[in-house]
Amino acid sequence: MTTARLMDDPKDYVRLGVDPEHIETWEDGRRSTSAKGMWEWWYFDAILDDGTKVVIQFFTKSGAYLYSGKDHPRFTIKVTLPDGTEYMREPKFQVSEASWGERQCDVRYAAHRFSGDLKDYDIHVEPIDGLGADLHLRSLSKPYRPGSAYFEFGSPDRFYTWFCAVPKGEVSGTLTIDGKRVEAHGYGYHDHQWGNVNFLKEWNHWVWARQSFDDCSMLVFDMVANEKMGHARFPIVFIQDENGDLIFENTRNVECEVLEDYHDEVSEKDYPKAIHYTFRNDGVTADYTLRMNEIIECNGAEQPAVDQAHRRRSQRSRPRVHPILRDRRPHPHHRGGPDGTQRQSDLRVHVSRRDI
Repeated sequence: MTTARLMDDPKDYVRLGVDPEHIETWEDGRRSTSAKGMWEWWYFDAILDDGTKVVIQFFTKSGAYLYSGKDHPRFTIKVTLPDGTEYMREPKFQVSEASWGERQCDVRYAAHRFSGDLKDYDIHVEPIDGLGADLHLRSLSKPYRPGSAYFEFGSPDRFYTWFCAVPKGEVSGTLTIDGKRVEAHGYGYHDHQWGNVNFLKEWNHWVWARQSFDDCSMLVFDMVANEKMGHARFPIVFIQDENGDLIFENTRNVECEVLEDYHDEVSEKDYPKAIHYTFRNDGVTADYTLRMNEIIECNGAEQPAVDQAHRRRSQRSRPRVHPILRDRRPHPHHRGGPDGTQRQSDLRVHVSRRDI
């Protein structure tokens, strides 16, 4: 049976030119071409001290042009205030207005940019109809990738990637909301992905969660491929200490128990409301429990025009497809979805760090 695999064999590192022991700055530079089916993005999110949430993501291609064979640059910025009010912009650009660095992350679309060196990042969105950002992300951790960061789907030429450049960082700077500039401080995250497979089809479902403690931080990315790929599972988890040093990692072994289901009547699908993980590696055991508190957003609902100034949750349409789960509390985050869907949530987490 054709299956998916994490590309972490010695020959994989050689072919990809990646050092298995050391992550280099160029790995957060542009890694894709503009060939048909290729895609790439740089993702940032933050939760500020007052509960405001910020998500900024730069894409090499708009989704509708994935198979066009040339770049279609765009980015999205979304700011959600503590009361649920949302502001969103999604501008698109000509290729002549865009540039991408290859030696490090340096993405520029007209006056907007996403740039950094694995330690410090500047994320600038010139105000668009009153919404903008001028943020600095200072890493409090160290970059991480599972294996080479590549997942093979049937052959080395069909791949999906995940590179976690900043698992945890401190965010400072300003936001512009309704034309008014406000100070911003909180904690954030940055990852970088690229590939040439349609991940919504190749992955059956995934769970993505992260949380920080006083003395360590952890991230779980549990991915299961589709039936054609043998439902291959990649239960990735890593824990870093306060210095960003890796103290636990797992990419293969997991015991997962769904403690409680949630049935969504609109999509007619079941989703896990509570999950318990047990990860084991080299005699070390890590237990991790996720529990859903609240659904506050639905992916697949009717979306307003991107130039709409803002909206409240009460004004949204009923979901057509799949729920996005999120708690109002600052940490942690989780996203994932079955059968090529996406979900996001902040869930209550209980961790037993036995033997760590």
